[in-house]
Amino acid sequence: MLKNKGGFLAMILSVLGVVLYATMFETVMDAFDDLVIAIGVGSPFIALETVVYIAPTVLLLSGIFGAAWGYWKGYKAVAGGGDTSGMLRMVLGILVIILFVTLFATIVTAFDNLFALYDGSDYIALDTVLTIVPTILFLAGIFAGIGTAVSGYRARRKRGRMALA
Repeated sequence: MLKNKGGFLAMILSVLGVVLYATMFETVMDAFDDLVIAIGVGSPFIALETVVYIAPTVLLLSGIFGAAWGYWKGYKAVAGGGDTSGMLRMVLGILVIILFVTLFATIVTAFDNLFALYDGSDYIALDTVLTIVPTILFLAGIFAGIGTAVSGYRARRKRGRMALA
């Protein structure tokens, strides 16, 4: 699916994608609020009302897991022979940590705003998800950077041994 050269780009864009998705999710929630108003209380559209109250949680989790999948696919493309020395993976791992930690305040602010607006709302499980997801994202971003750097180090060390043999 991804070519070797596109793997690094997919990894970086997935990190930026999480930041943009979290930041812009308030706009998505505004649209859902408008939809709830349009449906109205006591609406004959019972199934639509239920779906509208569940959809934000599903969309939020889908976007985050989609970015994680994109990072993983990019990593697999790179680890599958995209870089022969491993040095690029080592550098990218460190850059992912720096980029993620630097931009994480944006993610936390977005989730904090969403939680302030939707705590106790009718959106099913959204307030619970909004309190848990930032921690999971932070740990996943750090572990992704560390894992990428370590795999690059191992590939580089393995290549060094092959050159000596």
